Amino acid sequence: MARKIGSRYVALKVLGRGASGTVWQGEGPEGPVAIKLLREDLASDQVLVARFVQERTALTSLDHPNIVGVHDLVVDGADLALVMDLVIGPDLRARLERERVLTPRLAAAIVADVADGLSAAHAEGVIHRDVKPENILIDTSGGVSRARLTDFGIARLVDAPRRTRATRIIGTPDYLAPEIIEGLQPTAAVDVYALATVLYELLTGWTPFGGGHPGAVLRRHVTEPVPGIPGLPDPLAAVLASCLSKAPAARLTAREFGERLRSALPALIGLPAFDVPDPNGTAGRQDTPVPRPSGVVPLVSGISEAADGSRDTHTNLTRPVFEEAVPVQSHRRGKPARGGRRRWVAVLGGVLAVVVVGAGAMWLGRDDDNPARPAGQSAGSPTNIAPGPARGSDGPAPQRAPGSYAWAAFAPLPAAPVLLQGGPAAARVDADRSYLVQRDGDGGLWYVSGDGTRWGEWRRLPTFRTTDDPAAVATGPGRMDVFAVGASDKLLYRATFADGRFGEWTRTDGKTKLTGAPAAVATGDRIDIVARTASDGLAAGALTGGGWSGFTTVPSAGRIEAAPALTASGGGTLDAFVVRAGDHAVLHITSVDGTWREPERVNLAASARPAAAWSQARGLVVLARDGNGRLLGAVPGEGGWRPVDPNTASADAPAAAAVGADRVDVYVRADNGRLQAAASTPDAG
Repeated sequence: MARKIGSRYVALKVLGRGASGTVWQGEGPEGPVAIKLLREDLASDQVLVARFVQERTALTSLDHPNIVGVHDLVVDGADLALVMDLVIGPDLRARLERERVLTPRLAAAIVADVADGLSAAHAEGVIHRDVKPENILIDTSGGVSRARLTDFGIARLVDAPRRTRATRIIGTPDYLAPEIIEGLQPTAAVDVYALATVLYELLTGWTPFGGGHPGAVLRRHVTEPVPGIPGLPDPLAAVLASCLSKAPAARLTAREFGERLRSALPALIGLPAFDVPDPNGTAGRQDTPVPRPSGVVPLVSGISEAADGSRDTHTNLTRPVFEEAVPVQSHRRGKPARGGRRRWVAVLGGVLAVVVVGAGAMWLGRDDDNPARPAGQSAGSPTNIAPGPARGSDGPAPQRAPGSYAWAAFAPLPAAPVLLQGGPAAARVDADRSYLVQRDGDGGLWYVSGDGTRWGEWRRLPTFRTTDDPAAVATGPGRMDVFAVGASDKLLYRATFADGRFGEWTRTDGKTKLTGAPAAVATGDRIDIVARTASDGLAAGALTGGGWSGFTTVPSAGRIEAAPALTASGGGTLDAFVVRAGDHAVLHITSVDGTWREPERVNLAASARPAAAWSQARGLVVLARDGNGRLLGAVPGEGGWRPVDPNTASADAPAAAAVGADRVDVYVRADNGRLQAAASTPDAG
C-alpha cells in the first residue's frame, strides 16, 4: 500500500526491511527515488534526529557518479527518512553470492570506482565508516555498469563532535580498521582499510580476518598480519599491503588507491579468478558454500519484499556467515579459533571489547619422527632448490654466472600465509639448515627454515614492526641474530634465535637514526653491522664480547641510497657494497683492520639494495637488481654482470648466503610475491 512521506514523496513498494527500518521504492517531484524510512523509535530519538539534520548538508552535497546521492531528509511527525537515488542493479554482495570470486581485473575496476567516490566524500569531510559489499551497488542503467557507494547513514563529518547516542551505530567486524577497534577517533583511513578488505574478498571469496566470534574477528584485525593470496600480481599485492596496514598513516589515500588500481588494469587483462580454498576446509570453488551474510538492505528495484524481509540492515554488527553448519574456524587457513587467547583490552562504541594479544616467542624445531625435516614439513613436501637444474624440471640449463659460478634455475619456496614485502635476509646456521627472514606489509617479520632441498612452514618472529628489510646472520651452530630498524623510533634492534626459539627484541643502538635495512656479518665472536643513516650516509658498528661499539660514519661512502650489503672476505677484512646516490652506481668499500678504504666502482646501476657473500673456495660474489627487475651477479675484478636466471624477475632486493666452501645460495621475491631460490655450484668447466 502506498503511503505519503512528508509533503513531496510517495512510498510505493517495499524493497526490503531490516533492523533499523524499511526501504521503499517511491516517487518524488523529479521521478523515482529510494526512500529509507527509519523505525519509529529511532525517529523519536531527538539526539539521532539532530545528528541526521546536522549532517544533511554534507550528505546532500555528495554529488559524484560513484556515490548514490542523497536528495532529501524528511522529518515529519513520526517519520524520519532519507530520500536517495534509485539504482537499477544488484548490490555487490548479491554478485558475490552468485559468483563467489571475481576476476582480478573486474575486482580492481569495481574497487577503483568506489575509491573515486570515497575520495570525493573525504574531500567534503565525510567518512563513510561502513564500506562493505552490501553498500556497493552495481548500477546498470544506461547500458554502462559502474559501482556506486551507498548509505552514508553512519557517516560523520571529520570535525563533528562525538555523540554518545550514535556510538551504537557502528560498522561490521570483517571490515573494521584496527584503530576503530582500539577506540581511536576514525579518519578517512578507516574507509580505505574497509575498501581494501572488500578488494581482498572479491579476489578470494573471504575477508582476511573473518570467521568465528565477532570478538575474535576484531582481535585478528589488531594483532594478525594479512593472509597471503598465492599468485597475486605484484601491483595488487603492493596496494593491498599498503591499504591493509595496521597504521593509518601508512595507507594510501582513497584517491591514490583508485589511481594505483587503474594503472594496474592493463596488466590484469585475461587473468582468471583465483581459486582460493575455503578457509573452513572445503576444497574447490564448485563445492564451496556461498557466504550468506545478513547484510544491508539494497536500494535497488526488482527485489521482492519476501526475498529481503529477513535481512538485517547495515547498522548491525554482522559478519558473513555460511548456510551450512561448520565448526567455528579462525580465518587463518584451516586453524581452529583459539578462544583461550582472549583478553579484553578496549571497548568499541561502548558495546564490544577486543582481545589484543602480543605474539609471543615462536618455537622452531624438527619433527620428532624425522630430525632431518623441518617442523611442520610433510614427507611429501616439494623439493625447492638443489644444485643444478630444478629437480624434475625440463627448464633452462644452469646459467653461467660471474667468475667460477654456475647457477641453477630458480624454484619457488613454500607460500607464506601473509603478503610479503621487500627483500629477504638469509643465514646458514649449520651444515644442513638455512633460515630466511622477511617482513610483511605491516612491518612484522616472518621466517622459514630449510636444508637446501626441503622447507618448513613460515612462522612469525616475536612481535615487532620494522620500516624496512631485516638482516640475518649466523653466529654459531644452530644460532642466528636478526637485526631490524624499529618502525617507531628508527633505531636498531636485535632478536636472537638459539635453543630452537627466538628471544625477545632488544635495542642494540639508542642514538643513531637509520633509514633502510641494516646488513650484518659474523666473524668469530664479533658481529659487524652497517646501515644507512637518516642523513644518507653509511654507518658502521660492531658487537663484541665488550658490548656494542656504537655507530660511526664511513666518510668514503659519501651519500648512498637504498641499503648496504656486507660480507667478510678474510680475517679482519670487511666488504661493503652500497648504491651511490645520484647515479645508482654500486660501490665496493673494504675495511681492513678497522680502516675503511676508498670505494671502487662495480660496473652496474642498481635499483635496490645489493647482496653479497663470500665462500672460501670461490671468493666474493655480489648480486643486485637492475632497473628492469633482472637479478645480476658479478665477482669483483673478474668481468661484467650476468643474469643469475633470465627467466626470473626480482620484485625487490635479493639475499645471498654462503654454504660451505664452494656454494652460495640466492633468494629473491619474484613478481608474483613468492620467494624463490637458486643454488650456485662450482663451474666444472
